[in-house]
Amino acid sequence: MDLEGLYGASFIDWEAVAASWSKRTVSSRLLLFAARRYLEVEPGEKRAERAEVVEPATLPEEIKAAFATPPDPESTASRPWGEFVDAALAAELEMVPYGERPILLGELRAGLTKAAEEAEPGSPLGRWFLTRRDALPGEDLPENPEYLPV
Repeated sequence: MDLEGLYGASFIDWEAVAASWSKRTVSSRLLLFAARRYLEVEPGEKRAERAEVVEPATLPEEIKAAFATPPDPESTASRPWGEFVDAALAAELEMVPYGERPILLGELRAGLTKAAEEAEPGSPLGRWFLTRRDALPGEDLPENPEYLPV
């Protein structure tokens, strides 16, 4: 599993996030605040390959800059980075049809659990993955990702 890619929020669909921004959803506006908070802590240097991923998206520059500058997992900026990733995922979920959300969340939760195991649950990176998993909505959903609400 690509732990660095997962930590870098490779699972976020930035086109869906941009669509959420265009619709002016609350989640997309909260993403902007999370990006600003993260950039206050970690104004690091942009990585060109990451900036290219979000460049076509119609998003504010702060969101693009935040995505392009992920911190080291050992950094104190890891927590605000996680909050930024959580907010991006929430904005993406606004655009996912309701019936597909349980499947997506089940798969994401399983992937984050596996990533935490590979990174060692007690390590800073492992704890980061577990925190992201626990922050996902729908804790009351069954573990089976094939579940569809009626």
